Amino acid sequence: MPIQDELDELEAELDGCEALRLHALGQMQEAAIRGLVYESIILRASRAHENFIEQVFLSYLTGDRTTEGNLVPAFASPRDRSHARRLLSSSASSRFLDWSESSDVRARCDVFFEPDSPIYNAVLLKSSDLAWMKKIRNQAAHDSVESRLAFTKVLEVVLLTLPQPLPTAGEFLQRTPRNGPIKNREVLAYFLDSLRTFAQIAAGKPTLGYSADRPSLMSARAG
Repeated sequence: MPIQDELDELEAELDGCEALRLHALGQMQEAAIRGLVYESIILRASRAHENFIEQVFLSYLTGDRTTEGNLVPAFASPRDRSHARRLLSSSASSRFLDWSESSDVRARCDVFFEPDSPIYNAVLLKSSDLAWMKKIRNQAAHDSVESRLAFTKVLEVVLLTLPQPLPTAGEFLQRTPRNGPIKNREVLAYFLDSLRTFAQIAAGKPTLGYSADRPSLMSARAG
C-alpha cells in the first residue's frame, strides 16, 4: 500500500475518534459516562497509531517512497512485506513486535534505516507525547498498581500538581489545564492532534514547524 494510502487510513481513523469526542462532548451530560467514551477513544487511537507505524515501517523497508516521493535508504532488501516482517521479528527482543515504546522504534530505525528516517524523526519529535499517551492508555486498560504509578507521574507533569482524589484516565482526558505543557487545550484533543502530526512527519509530509529536510535532528540523535 502506498504511504499516502496508509496516511489516509490513519487520518480517517483519527477523524472518527474526533467525531466521537465531539459527540460525547456535546451530547453526553454525565462526565463519568463521557470519561468512559474518552478512554475508548484513546485506546482506539493508540491501536491505530501503532498499526500505522508498523505498516509504514514495512513500506519503507520494501522500497516505498514518502508522500513527497523521497526514497528512505535502508540497510536491508527484503523480498516482500512478509519477508520484511520476519526480519523485524527476528531482531525483536520478544516474541511480539511492540510499536508502543519509542525507544524500541528508534532502535529499530537505527538497525534498518540510515540516520534521520521519517519514522525516527517523528518519534524523536513526539517522544514525550507518545510516552504520556502510553501511560494513560495503560491506566485506562488495566488500572493496576504499576499503571497507576506511571499515570500519576503524567498527571504531575501535565497538570503541574497531583489532584486529590486521583482522576480516572477518562476524567483526565476531559481536562483543559490552565498551565503546563498542554495549556488551554483539552487533553484528549491535544493527543489526537499530536498523533496526526506524528503520522504526517512519519509519512514524509512537511508540517507546520517541521521540514523533512531539517538537519538539526542529527545533533539530537548524537546527544
